Amino acid sequence: SGPINPEIMAEQAPTSSGQAGGGGFPVRVENPDGTQTNATMNLADILAALKSQSTKKKELKGVKLENPPLDEETKKNAQFLLCTQCNCKIIKPNKATLIEDRKIFMHNMSLREEDQKQSGEELTKFWLVSDQFQFENIAVSKPTGNSADFRYLACSDCDLGPIGIRFNVKPAEFLIAHDRVHYYTPATSSAKTSS
Repeated sequence: SGPINPEIMAEQAPTSSGQAGGGGFPVRVENPDGTQTNATMNLADILAALKSQSTKKKELKGVKLENPPLDEETKKNAQFLLCTQCNCKIIKPNKATLIEDRKIFMHNMSLREEDQKQSGEELTKFWLVSDQFQFENIAVSKPTGNSADFRYLACSDCDLGPIGIRFNVKPAEFLIAHDRVHYYTPATSSAKTSS
């Protein structure tokens, strides 16, 4: 390799305004509908966007729905799935398929610090996610059960769970329980809730 050219490095280095060579930093920006676009931002704008993320998450108010919101043609989720505790996005629309052909016992939900997982319920409506990279936010527990045959899924922001399950015999199948999440769509954020 040749000698370092300080003039080239100065052109490529970020300035005090956060712009590299006058153009800023390339970033991916999420739109309100969940799609992403490329943008160029200076450092001050990036810091402001990061600061506002926690405020935006609190503004998302998911609702519990009696029936899963689904695209009738594809059987995929028509709305964002959110954590019931902290409103963090778990999965974007059209990323999970509704299945109702199983009865799975899951322990009651609690935060990680709580130790009240003695009781639970049998659930029948699940969102099937076949690729772990489709999740926006998910935590996977250590192997659980008498023979360590499954792992619970939880919110990775607040540790609330279990919201779903993954059986070790089918490691590419992630099941999110309909009854353990809230739903949100920017256009229908005033959707009717069930009691």
